[in-house]
Amino acid sequence: MKIGIPLFGKRVSPHYSTAPELFVILTHDNTIYSTSILNLSRLSLTEKRRKLITLGIETVICGGIDEATREWLRQKNIRVIENMMGEAMEVLSGFLLNEAGRGNAPSQERREVKGNNGR
Repeated sequence: MKIGIPLFGKRVSPHYSTAPELFVILTHDNTIYSTSILNLSRLSLTEKRRKLITLGIETVICGGIDEATREWLRQKNIRVIENMMGEAMEVLSGFLLNEAGRGNAPSQERREVKGNNGR
């Protein structure tokens, strides 16, 4: 699976459309095989949407997202997991754990994922 997480620093960006970077993760059987970070700062919202298609992103994990973009992505068969907050790697780990024991999609509630120092 190819996952995209819009970034603001090391955290999930508060809103998809304003994210300056995209964290791209390639997984198989919930194991991370490769990661990269792409600069999106010069792209328009339309270009950001198209970039996801070009990259073959299957799931977007983000903070906020506008309704038009969410629906556009869903029409392109890209799964959208929204209202996520926290360090991107921790949010990704939680998502992969959920996928490993999957029967249902991750909660759509807004939540803060804290590192070891915040537990």
